[in-house]
Amino acid sequence: MSNTRLTLAQVKDTQEYSVLTGKQQLWCETYIQGGIDTGTYDPVGATQIAYSTKSRENARVMSYALMSNLRIIATLNRHFNREPIEDFVIQIDRAIQNKKLSIAQMQALKLKADVLGYGCRLPGADGSNSGKIPAEIAADTASAKKAARKRPARTPAIEAPNEYADH
Repeated sequence: MSNTRLTLAQVKDTQEYSVLTGKQQLWCETYIQGGIDTGTYDPVGATQIAYSTKSRENARVMSYALMSNLRIIATLNRHFNREPIEDFVIQIDRAIQNKKLSIAQMQALKLKADVLGYGCRLPGADGSNSGKIPAEIAADTASAKKAARKRPARTPAIEAPNEYADH
């Protein structure tokens, strides 16, 4: 990764910037220009300006969604001069954390990896394992889960002596 950052004018000429909505473009412009001018990037301030939020708290909450938007991330990656693979790794990480990841989304990420030439860097890309977990690891994992679910054997309770049993 290079430390040289793109200027706002250079970012505006990128394909990533061109796919943003008008408000997203204004947000990125404000965010980037503020960072260039002051050395501090302020997502909340950029949100207040671009989206005319009523309060700083609303802008703070909204800025989290904006900072996780993949199109905005791609645009900011261009500004910060990050490699496209870094953007892709962020997308993969988000997919891993997504509990509702669909097969279609997974296939789209695989296709993107293939198109960008990253497939050769992924496990199973040579077709040997097809990205599947080896059988012995899957079996070990399954047996460990089964053992964790298994209830411990009950030991018979020892009855306390009854002092009235003799009488």
